[in-house]
Amino acid sequence: MSSTILAFVGLAIVLVAIPGPAVILVLKSAMIRGRRPAIVTACGVLTADLIWATASVVGLTALLVSSQVAFDVVRIAGAAYLIYLGVRLFLARPQNAGGAAGLDVATQLPHRRRSFVEGFLNDLSNPKTVIVYASVIPQFAGPSSTPADLFVLGVVFALLGFISLSAYAIVFGAARGVIRHGRLMRGFLRVSGGLLTAFGIGLLVERPTH
Repeated sequence: MSSTILAFVGLAIVLVAIPGPAVILVLKSAMIRGRRPAIVTACGVLTADLIWATASVVGLTALLVSSQVAFDVVRIAGAAYLIYLGVRLFLARPQNAGGAAGLDVATQLPHRRRSFVEGFLNDLSNPKTVIVYASVIPQFAGPSSTPADLFVLGVVFALLGFISLSAYAIVFGAARGVIRHGRLMRGFLRVSGGLLTAFGIGLLVERPTH
């Protein structure tokens, strides 16, 4: 099992290194709310990953992937959520005196809880995450592997993703003060919102094979 984990870690590092919507959400939290809320966003992603890891052990992810209708529901829901976040961020305006602390006007949830929910819902409705847990991870489980072995691989992937996102949170949280005012912040909002919207549209129009 140890050699399997080492081989899987190599692939997992490549997968988590590819920037996706979760990275954009963490960067957004870091720049708008600060380092700690950004790490909370990463915790939301981690929690969703652990749910998918558990679902893969009991066969729910395989069942979801095998059903085109169910998979499309997840894909469309994930796309709609990303487009919603992207458009809201693109249209937002930073406060004149304090950066972007007042951007989140759609809900009255505290910053950290809001950050967690964004990361959690994004990952829970991401069909590509489902494919990783349903199709990629089981390839590293040998014929003698137990459900516990499969769960360990899922947890390894989740933790590597959390470490990667936390690193983004720390780096960009430290750089927050540089762009929190004026044109730089407005540019960041437009670019981040555009990227989230583009990710959402990409999910909406693609017809993935699984």
